[in-house]
Amino acid sequence: MDSTDSSNSSTPSDSSNGEVKSLPFMVTLVVSAATAVVCGELFGFPWWLRLITVVVVVVALEGVNQAVGRARARRKSF
Repeated sequence: MDSTDSSNSSTPSDSSNGEVKSLPFMVTLVVSAATAVVCGELFGFPWWLRLITVVVVVVALEGVNQAVGRARARRKSF
């Protein structure tokens, strides 16, 4: 156990209970690829529109990830 774990164990939500601090990029990429495949199959998107869908979903998920991280950091500072 290192010193970072002991400093985070002050509250139950901050303890090492498997809470993910940020969404891994591979999860973002898999979700965006799955969204592109689903949109392609359901709506008949061509390859270029599927690529745009991947980019939009990656940007959206990374934006949400950043917002959640900043809100969590702000909450910890109070």
